[in-house]
Amino acid sequence: MASHVLEIAENNRYLSIAHGNICIKEADKTLGQIPLDLLACVMLTAPGVTVSKQFLTAMGEENIPVLIMGKNYLPVSIALPVSSHYKQLTIAEEQVKAGEIIKKQIWQKIIISKIQNQAQALEKCVLPADPSVMKHIEKLKFLAQRVRSGDKDNKEGQAAQIYWQALFGKSFYRDQDEEGINAFLNYGYAVVRAVCARSICASGLLPQFGVHHRNQFNAFCLADDLMEPFRPFLDCLVFEYIKENEIPLLDTKAKRHLSTILQCPLYLQEEESTLLPIVLKAAQALYKSYCTKQVLLEFPQLKQK
Repeated sequence: MASHVLEIAENNRYLSIAHGNICIKEADKTLGQIPLDLLACVMLTAPGVTVSKQFLTAMGEENIPVLIMGKNYLPVSIALPVSSHYKQLTIAEEQVKAGEIIKKQIWQKIIISKIQNQAQALEKCVLPADPSVMKHIEKLKFLAQRVRSGDKDNKEGQAAQIYWQALFGKSFYRDQDEEGINAFLNYGYAVVRAVCARSICASGLLPQFGVHHRNQFNAFCLADDLMEPFRPFLDCLVFEYIKENEIPLLDTKAKRHLSTILQCPLYLQEEESTLLPIVLKAAQALYKSYCTKQVLLEFPQLKQK
């Protein structure tokens, strides 16, 4: 089971493949090896990293995303396979011809699930220590019930205004370019985004064609759509780490903690699972939704009912 993130954060590293393993070298010295079947994604954060063509070929064949990270742990590029499904063309055709009505209904489902999980994140993280947050939780639940097709009233934005300050304090503002908590969120979201992109490609869908996100400079709009309900799971990991560490730094220890998003228990229809299989189910259900013109997506919850 793919359950690890390989990050290359130091310069002068060379990545190659040998006997089903990624080999990490510095000059002629082998620093370590990791089996391909353990990897959910590879993140290149150091500016001086060299990879072989054999490495990139293996990543494509094994459907392992390679993320090239820019400033503040924001991905600037993701390498994914051209095709990883035997019905690629049939699935892509259904996706491309899907109408706006079903897309808006799918986005409605995504935002309802995201806001519901935001409410559960506050219940899990903040409520035990601060009963006053209950009013914010109730407001989020209220907003989730009133999301319309396409979220034309922007309940997502209204929920965000309540959620972020309730979770991280009144002085917190979500800004990708800022340091501190925002850098923690960027790093964790990059992992979730890679998992979503991986599952989308494995399901035969085209990641550049989103149901809501549309950006000519973004080749992963569908991954950005699909990951929305999963963001609060990562937010909880960030909250836990910030709470337990007096001076939180995005160091190796913190990154390992955030990468446990791959093993965290998630609950879908009262069954416990983990991120990769659940995201894959969601991607497959997305394709079925395109075909049937019915929203068949189901997203996990933070807490077991």
